[in-house]
Amino acid sequence: MRRLGLLICLLITLVIACALELTRIWVLLVIASIVGGFLSKSFVKAVIAGGLGLLMCWIIYLGAYYVMNPIGVGIAASMFSLILIISLVLVLVLGLLGASFGYFLSRVLERQRGKV
Repeated sequence: MRRLGLLICLLITLVIACALELTRIWVLLVIASIVGGFLSKSFVKAVIAGGLGLLMCWIIYLGAYYVMNPIGVGIAASMFSLILIISLVLVLVLGLLGASFGYFLSRVLERQRGKV
């Protein structure tokens, strides 16, 4: 199987995450980080691509809400700033865990294919 570099894995994760974000089911973002980790060359690159890809997607998502309603987002951010920070940290952790799962899954499948 061909392994991809950090930038390509990051872009793949970001595009898939942005597409899945349109479903409004945030748990599906794990799929994007798993795919990014699955295609990566190394574990460190997989974790970086998965974590940053989902974090960038979430920031784009919040930015789109800000463009649509800047006053409402400003009020919500001032009142619930801790919740905003916690949600960004949680989506980062979600990306890190999903990417590490995808990377190790690719290693297991590669090893199984080598034995057959």
